[in-house]
Amino acid sequence: MDGPRVNLHTHTFRCGHASGTVADYCCEAEKAGISILGFSEHSPFPDGEYAASRMNFSELPAYRHEIEEARRNFPGLTILAGLEIDYRPVLGPSFYREEYLEKLGLDYLIAGAHFLPAENGIPARDLKFERPFTLATIRKFVNETLRVMETGLASFITHPDITAIGCERWTPDLKAAYKEILEAALALNIPLEINAYGLRKPLLQTPDGVRPPYPWLPFWELAAEYGVKTVAGSDAHRPEDVWGNIEDAFAIGERLHLPNCNYETAQSILRARGMK
Repeated sequence: MDGPRVNLHTHTFRCGHASGTVADYCCEAEKAGISILGFSEHSPFPDGEYAASRMNFSELPAYRHEIEEARRNFPGLTILAGLEIDYRPVLGPSFYREEYLEKLGLDYLIAGAHFLPAENGIPARDLKFERPFTLATIRKFVNETLRVMETGLASFITHPDITAIGCERWTPDLKAAYKEILEAALALNIPLEINAYGLRKPLLQTPDGVRPPYPWLPFWELAAEYGVKTVAGSDAHRPEDVWGNIEDAFAIGERLHLPNCNYETAQSILRARGMK
C-alpha cells in the first residue's frame, strides 16, 4: 500500500508471551521504513485479572517511561503509547478513561475480545480454551465485541474474526452472528483490523481446505458488502515482525475494495492528543 507506513498493534516482553523491548521494536521499525509505530500492550488490572497474558498493573509507569525514552532516542519515528484492552463490564468505561488515558496519559486504546468476562457468578474464561467454538460461544464473543464498541473507548477493534481459529467452516448461523459486528462498525464508524498475526501462525486443516487461522476470508468478504473501514495491524510479538505480513493484510483489503485507514487513524489519535 502506498503512503506512510503505520502499525498501531505492537507488543513487547511485558505481556509475557512476546519478546523484545520498546527500543528493539523501534530499531526494526526504522529498518522497515515505518513512520508511525504504536505500542499496544495488553491492559493490566489492579486485581490481577487475566494476569497470565499481561504485565502487572504496577508496571504501567515503567512501560510509559520506556516509550517516552524511545521518543527521545528515535526522533525520526512517531511513537504512540497505547494499550489493547479487554473490556470488563464490572469496571465500566470510566476506569479505562481515568486509569489509562488520563492518569497514565496514553494516546489511544484498541480493543479485542480474548476472554468471556466474569459475570452473574460465572468465572472469566479464556476464549482459547473454548475451541472448537460452539455457536453459543461465538454469540458471546460477538456480544463482548459489541459491548466494547459501544463504549467508544477503542480507536479500532482488533482481530474481529479471531474465533475463526476454532471454526471449521462458514455457516449461515456464523454469518448472522458476525453481521452484528459489521453493522455496529458501520453505525459507530469504528475500523476493524485485518490482523496479520494470524498469517504467521500454523495453517489449519479444515473440511473446506487449508487456511490461516485468521484473517478469515468469508468474514472479510461479508465486511466488503458493508464497506466498513479497516486497519491492517502486525500484532507484532517479536521485533522482527513489526511489519510482519502487513502487506498481505493490505492485499486482502485491496482485493475486496475495503477502505484502509491506518494513516487516518493515527492522525486522528495525534490530533486528539494535541500532537503533530
